Amino acid sequence: MAVCLLITGFSFWSATETGRVTGVSIGIYLFAIFYSPGAGPVPFTYSAEAFPLYIRDLGMSFATATTWFWNFVLSITWPSLVLAFQPQGAFGWYAAWCCIMWFLVLLFVRETKGKTLEELDQVFAVPLSTHAAYGLRQIPYGFKKFVLFQNPIPEELYASESDSEVSSSQGDGRARGEMMEDVENATA
Repeated sequence: MAVCLLITGFSFWSATETGRVTGVSIGIYLFAIFYSPGAGPVPFTYSAEAFPLYIRDLGMSFATATTWFWNFVLSITWPSLVLAFQPQGAFGWYAAWCCIMWFLVLLFVRETKGKTLEELDQVFAVPLSTHAAYGLRQIPYGFKKFVLFQNPIPEELYASESDSEVSSSQGDGRARGEMMEDVENATA
């Protein structure tokens, strides 16, 4: 999204009106394409999953109010930014904030994809410092996977219920085997 904002801002340096309109149209259109499935609806979905059931209504109302507050801040600050920085600087300012937010999301937003509401308790039980360190370790993983097209082994931060059930069933089987050996040794 930051690249789309930069395309839009840099288009204002075009010498011709046609180039400016084309660049701005492409930048805004691409921004809408990336915003619509990602940053647009995700905060509402994420906040609906993140809060425990007993405070979900309060949490959702707070999340919605926060979203509308920042929409208000963006709308109020835009005219003064355009006057102070010109359109290029104003779009660049918001592109820089997109880059900063990418790092903040990487460090602080927990992955909830494919998790049941019951499993989310385990996800949010991981300390923030552990999750932030995990997020930083994802930068080289993403580079290897998406830039170098390698197939690195992903790191698992959360143990799933099925993994713990398998390990406990293997432990139960091992305990039964040891118990049978003890019984055989006692009777022999």
